[in-house]
Amino acid sequence: MKLPFWLDPQPPRRPVLSGKHQFDVVVVGGGLSGVSTAWHLVQEGFSVALVEARGIGFSATGRNAGFILQGTAERYNRAIVQMGREKAREVHAYSLENHRLMREVIENFNIDCEYQCRGSLQLASSKEEVNELLESAELLVEDGFKAVLQEGPDLGEPYISAGFHTGIHLPEDGELHPALFVQNVAKLAEAKGLTIFENSPILRLDSDDTVTVHSEQGSIEAEVAILCTNAHLGEVLPSYKDFISPVRGQMLTTTPMPKLFNQPIYADHGFDYWRQTPEGRIVLGGWRNLDPEAEVGYDEILNDGIQEQMTRFLKRFRGLEDVKITHRWSGIMGFSQDGLPLVGALPGSQNILLGAGFTGHGFGFAWLAGQSLSQLLSEGTSSFANLVSPSRFI
Repeated sequence: MKLPFWLDPQPPRRPVLSGKHQFDVVVVGGGLSGVSTAWHLVQEGFSVALVEARGIGFSATGRNAGFILQGTAERYNRAIVQMGREKAREVHAYSLENHRLMREVIENFNIDCEYQCRGSLQLASSKEEVNELLESAELLVEDGFKAVLQEGPDLGEPYISAGFHTGIHLPEDGELHPALFVQNVAKLAEAKGLTIFENSPILRLDSDDTVTVHSEQGSIEAEVAILCTNAHLGEVLPSYKDFISPVRGQMLTTTPMPKLFNQPIYADHGFDYWRQTPEGRIVLGGWRNLDPEAEVGYDEILNDGIQEQMTRFLKRFRGLEDVKITHRWSGIMGFSQDGLPLVGALPGSQNILLGAGFTGHGFGFAWLAGQSLSQLLSEGTSSFANLVSPSRFI
């Protein structure tokens, strides 16, 4: 079944964009970054339209595992090598701030999204990865973050019987129903005045003193357009195809099972990840490293070979030998060249902003990205947007 578990059953759709409209701001893309941007803008009093090609949360936002993780797609030791220690520490701190802001809105508005904060567990699949985990944990603690080593009996079952012996627990990470969160925030924003058009792919964007986005049946003229299209940014702005690559991840969900996993889990350098929902379903995803040349592009297709390997992996755990799969699907992530998102003004433009390229960690940065894009319009500056500005690729 290709329909994501999080989107089954599908919610009712909103009207398509038809006719001509005018707003202060038009946000293109109804995933986490787009909805966050629209949410923060309507709080500031802007008139805002959000245009989505399918439905709210129907792309990467509704096709992931629902992790709210700290850091980038790279472990902390590799992030330091990649960007330097000071910047790695700053980026890591921003991801924790992103989680704090999400938890705040969930609690303040009683958003139904199965949110839990039980930390995450990073498991080592090889001796090399054990050394990487230990180094990362030591560096995290040195830089003021929390990381707890778990080995042997401290790690315990069900991991030992499945061949894992070393892990690092990061107690500040969380999890949620990703589609419910974004869909419920969108409803709250609508109550504040947000206008949402669905099933309305953008065919053209014109920019002069104002910006106009065109769909098949209508258009919106605005002072500013904010493109929150993640992997699809290059389809709207062809010059950005070289900066953000579409990468596919496979996913599956099981029938409800007895409780085995107490938090979100990463293994094999982050290529394998899974968690168990409050209902007991196991959500498993990733595995693109098994077929990296095939797992690229914009098509949300199943890779039968990877799906078979994922099912076999689950059966390694005691109690899951006869596990049944209810949903199989895939999602497209937008990987930037340096692993960091692009948040801020389009270079050379006064009225186009970007929020894209979240590199598989959208729930680690995209809510903060939306707040930052709103700050750029209301205050003229944002410290996070300054750090990850699209101008770094010029």
